[in-house]
Amino acid sequence: MSLRDQMAIDACAILSTEDLGERIDWTSGATTLPRTVRVIEQAERQTVRRAHIWTPIATTAVSVGDTFRLKRGSAVSTWVVLYSDPAETGIQRHYCHEQLTTLVTLTRHRLTGSRSGTRKSVVKTTEQLRAKWFQSSAEIETTEGGRRRRMSGEFYLILQSFPQNLNAADTITDQGRHYRVERIDQDFSREDLPYAILSRSD
Repeated sequence: MSLRDQMAIDACAILSTEDLGERIDWTSGATTLPRTVRVIEQAERQTVRRAHIWTPIATTAVSVGDTFRLKRGSAVSTWVVLYSDPAETGIQRHYCHEQLTTLVTLTRHRLTGSRSGTRKSVVKTTEQLRAKWFQSSAEIETTEGGRRRRMSGEFYLILQSFPQNLNAADTITDQGRHYRVERIDQDFSREDLPYAILSRSD
């Protein structure tokens, strides 16, 4: 056995104790198990708390989207695995963010019709998304004649997961306010969460 392999075994043994690790409730799919992991908080990105965690490969299988609950004193927080680094030893590092707490409703509007195209109807489907508002902007728009002015705002919403096949007809509702999806941006950086640019539609 090489020194590297022995150090990996020793590191896993240390992680399995509470001297360096913290007890968490790990949820993967429908299974929740108690685990001991090493949680190292990182600097915030996009106003969202981030952390690295280290887990032993032999005892904790990790997938993107897994969650875990961490209790420190009376504070309980829920974290989500964003991605995992390739494992080179018996322990593996995962990059996590604190679970977003706002639940918004995404309504998709799709036109359906007959083959002849004579009858069309709008089919609406809804789903809940975890999100976080992080800033908004407002500007004065002036018509060509220069006579009318109105305030027009853009709203920015961080999304925990990337919704597929969005279009401009889709809307997001939060606390009775309705927003139209203008576009969704997703940075090339894997650390950043996608965010939606919205405008009010009510």
